Amino acid sequence: MNAKIVLIMVLLNLSLFAQGNSKKEMKEEKVKIEIWSDVVCPFCFIGKKKMEQAIAKLDAEDKVELIWRSFQLDPDLPKNVSLPSIQYLSESKGYPLDQIKAMCNQLSVQGKNYAIDFQFEKALTFNTLNVHRLIQWAQPFGLSNELKEAFMIAYFSEGLDLSKAVNIYTIIEKVGLNLNDAKDVLQSDAYAKTVAEDIQRSKKIGVQGVPFFLINEKETISGAQEDQIFENMIAAALENLKPATFTTNEGICSPNKACK
Repeated sequence: MNAKIVLIMVLLNLSLFAQGNSKKEMKEEKVKIEIWSDVVCPFCFIGKKKMEQAIAKLDAEDKVELIWRSFQLDPDLPKNVSLPSIQYLSESKGYPLDQIKAMCNQLSVQGKNYAIDFQFEKALTFNTLNVHRLIQWAQPFGLSNELKEAFMIAYFSEGLDLSKAVNIYTIIEKVGLNLNDAKDVLQSDAYAKTVAEDIQRSKKIGVQGVPFFLINEKETISGAQEDQIFENMIAAALENLKPATFTTNEGICSPNKACK
């Protein structure tokens, strides 16, 4: 075997090796779902469950990337203060207590279909900026979804006062995030800019209430729509097809307005 042939074989092997490494480095394409929501929004919790249920039904857990975006229904609430949610809703929305309680009862029944134990009588409304900052902080660790869920359970089911740092730290530890790092975030203004950018972007794309789902930066679902809509939209995204489903603004919470 002469030197020229040996050189050609070496170059060929190097080329194949490079191609193999290139394939290994390529990331599998996923459906990107960005979700604007607030921790104190009951329809956001239901919408979260509907989305996750649809993903599981389509066996697409490894084909979908969920990205939590921040949205505050009432950014003007005082920090480090909590208020009974039913009383707050009645006073801020201007509806009688009986009407608010009736709405809460309906939501409690609906929540059971998605394994949500709504306990509105226990819930304490608070300024959600800090929990949004922590959810943003948790994203690179792959635990933002778990942290979001934990905050929602703490608020809606356990009646935990999330205006108090000590209660937030308990949840951080349960989720498995670094407590000292979380304290550093909470005791600073870290990720406040990210939260503000999410809210500003929501205005640019026309978000008027939450939950709001943006799929592959093209298709949207506004509100906690029917289960089939979530399934159709995700299935279409997985197949790279344009969905034929039209959505409305049902099951949504709007700033300074009642949930409907």
